[in-house]
Amino acid sequence: MSADSPERKLCTRCDRVLPLDAFARNRASKDGLQSRCKACAAELARQKRPRKLAARPPTPDGRQTYCRDCFADIYRARRESEGHVVKPAQVPAGFKFCRGCQQVLPLGDWAKRTRSADGYHFRCRECVSRKDRADHLARSYGLTPDDLAEMLSNQNGLCAICLTAEAAHVDHDHTSGRIRGVLCFRCNAALGQFDDQPANLRRAAVYLEGDRPSRSRIDLAWQRRLVGEGFGQAC
Repeated sequence: MSADSPERKLCTRCDRVLPLDAFARNRASKDGLQSRCKACAAELARQKRPRKLAARPPTPDGRQTYCRDCFADIYRARRESEGHVVKPAQVPAGFKFCRGCQQVLPLGDWAKRTRSADGYHFRCRECVSRKDRADHLARSYGLTPDDLAEMLSNQNGLCAICLTAEAAHVDHDHTSGRIRGVLCFRCNAALGQFDDQPANLRRAAVYLEGDRPSRSRIDLAWQRRLVGEGFGQAC
């Protein structure tokens, strides 16, 4: 049975393919399991234990030097000095701390997530939306949020075609992938309706500007079609 089997998994440390029950659970991983088997994880923990004891010698009474609150304050200060996002010491009931914007927000501002311990996403809805937008720009167009902001600034925030509506949709050449600009929904959809063909757009412009067949020419063409189909006689 291969490592790709749904009943087995490859340990990244010992390179053995083992049954799933040989791995501890990990909610953060894609398959819900640790990348190392239980035996390897236990061995690594045994190797780290002497280093931890050497770094923090035992006290005579077996207790920490600081109380729980002081130890928590020291830990938060150290994490913050290392550039990590630090959760506030007190978060009111019905609220949650966002790792993205680093604000304490009501639970109504959060999407639910069954895999998390509290049942909510670790970022608020606005931060999740912002991250999804950034991921979409990078994946679809190779742009960063700063790139898009610069394009919008160059267009004064307006559609590059109609110059009136808000620019909200990145437009690109579907053949070459070249980014052309940022358009409003209607102008972006209109280009699609014309199959991104400049010739079609030019003919449409000529049509709208009034250089089109007269009514009599249209009537004559329609009459000829009817005659051709046997519905009457041409004049």
